[in-house]
Amino acid sequence: MISVKLPDGSVRELAPGATAMDLAEQIGPGLAKAAVAARVNDKLVDLSRTLSDGDEVAILTKKDEDALDILRHSAAHLMADAILRVFPKAELTIGPVVEDGFYYDIYLPEGKITPEDFPAIEKEMDQIAKEAAPFKRCVSDGHDEIFARYKAIDGGNNKFKSELIAGIQERGEEMSFYRHGDFIDLCRGPHVPHTGFLKNVKLTKVSGSYWRGKAENDQLVRVYGTAFFTKEELKDYLHMMEEAKKRDHRVLGEKLDLFTFTEDAPGFPFFHPNGALLFNLLMSYMRSLLSRRGYQEVKTPLILSEELWHRSGHYDNYLENMFFTKLKLRDEQDRTKVREDAPEERPMAVKPMNCPGHCMLYKSHQHSHNQFPLRYAEMGLVHRRELSGVRHGLFRVQAFTQDDAHHFCTPDQIESEISMLIDFFTEVYSAFDLNDVRIELSTRPEKSIGSDEMWEKAESALKRALDNKGINYVLNEGDGAFYGPKIDFHIRDVLKRSWQCGTIQLDFSMPERFGLTYIGADGQRHTPVMLHRACYGSLERFLGIIIENYAGSFPLWLAPVQVEVIPVSEKFADYARRVTERLLDEGVRVHVNLSDDRVGYKIREASLKRIPYAIVVGEKEQSAGTISVRSRDGQEQSDLTIEAFLGQIDLNPPRRKPAPIAAEE
Repeated sequence: MISVKLPDGSVRELAPGATAMDLAEQIGPGLAKAAVAARVNDKLVDLSRTLSDGDEVAILTKKDEDALDILRHSAAHLMADAILRVFPKAELTIGPVVEDGFYYDIYLPEGKITPEDFPAIEKEMDQIAKEAAPFKRCVSDGHDEIFARYKAIDGGNNKFKSELIAGIQERGEEMSFYRHGDFIDLCRGPHVPHTGFLKNVKLTKVSGSYWRGKAENDQLVRVYGTAFFTKEELKDYLHMMEEAKKRDHRVLGEKLDLFTFTEDAPGFPFFHPNGALLFNLLMSYMRSLLSRRGYQEVKTPLILSEELWHRSGHYDNYLENMFFTKLKLRDEQDRTKVREDAPEERPMAVKPMNCPGHCMLYKSHQHSHNQFPLRYAEMGLVHRRELSGVRHGLFRVQAFTQDDAHHFCTPDQIESEISMLIDFFTEVYSAFDLNDVRIELSTRPEKSIGSDEMWEKAESALKRALDNKGINYVLNEGDGAFYGPKIDFHIRDVLKRSWQCGTIQLDFSMPERFGLTYIGADGQRHTPVMLHRACYGSLERFLGIIIENYAGSFPLWLAPVQVEVIPVSEKFADYARRVTERLLDEGVRVHVNLSDDRVGYKIREASLKRIPYAIVVGEKEQSAGTISVRSRDGQEQSDLTIEAFLGQIDLNPPRRKPAPIAAEE
């Protein structure tokens, strides 16, 4: 017999060769029926995995955090199988789990997959689910029937599979596959016991992608889906997705006359008056907080020499995302001809980031440790090339303004600076009713600059700061900036969607590359520590987030037009103007509607524009010197003086204590 230990500390004895499912059945038939997978010695495995003496085992059901990801991973295999049945010439690449679902990247030698194909694919998925085919793990050496079946499943000439297999063999890793029915795919697992678990699956969208995420590689079709354990959960999710469509900032941006895009400026938004006002309100609010925290606002050039970007490391690590200037000259002999390759004395590049400019600014003066921490802030416009397939409204643009700042400090000031920034960021998010904040710590990426010692020092400093503040965080290996590790702030909106906004990045490398120094307490020169940070991240992206979070119904302090004044007829236009002027004097953003439209239409128009208050004035109001007020939520007040109305409203942004950082679910 073998003995295994359960999470409650109890011990169970099983026959040699027993599986995790055998253990579940021994504990009880209810658990066996609900079991999805198992965790053995902190590793997720299939229920068919054989147990060993001394293993620590937990049986996972749908109530466990990891169970949903396992279900969705299995659903990705289900979808791939169905796609091959509908599109026999398709070639499979990879199909990971992502937040809220999964996707599979498909190569199609001809044709394409569109949402119109979803019903046919889902019909096949339903059939496969009904078959309740077991998921079986197989291991291959690359020279057996398992491997031959894997290669043949999508034609036998899949170069993407060949590349994946070559990488596994080069690393000397085990080559594992999963089968259900006739379908087989390269996979580490684990999976649900059988396809019968996959009855609540829905395809959601399709987009373009590139193999390995590089534009020079083959273009793929990315098909997204989601899966849940119950029909009710899937129904709730699809309802949320419909609600998200109604909140789409691109749609609301047009309806509320906030911004537009044109083909002549791809990925560059044009802000209309109300949109520009919103944008400036975000900027003004941030500036009000900067002054309270000792920031000095600066402004650096938009275009800098290529040499500077070589020095900073951006040229080597960010070249594909940069815009470069190009000198064009008319031919001296033929003025109708333009020389595209005219030599430049000093090639220039448009800045994708503000940090090198702040380093140059720092270097213009000698600094002492007594000046630290030195905090430079800039509402800095940056430009980054984005492929057309990934540009998405305000969320992914090619020019955006960062609420950027760089702190220069001593090593012993790192933790206090990070602690201050965490409180600062959560205060900002709470002002926009974004109180569900989660933190992610990202470490050294594959493409980076700096020594191993520098990275170890930087990563340890961030971990220590988070631990000392008692904050729960997720460790995201390999996703740091190329110059240093970072802390990312993920916020959830009213639909529980997660958005990555703020970031704090620790950098020991760039100050060295620019030769930055300060005079320490010992009278010697030292290299400062540099903290990169942005709270909104991008004003454009953050604006898109709050448009969707509020569904365009902004709180009063943020509404582009706070009050619409509506006279019931032309006779009361002068009184309406006087009311408007009084409100303007008090700092209210107000508009008077003097059009010939009917009063009811004007009131409805104000409601559709999400204006917080409509003030209606007529004979009674003019005679009494009062106003009638209708709020956006349907409440009405009559015979109200302007002074009384002003006393009821607060035009200022909220001053709130920061919300606590939420524990990871």
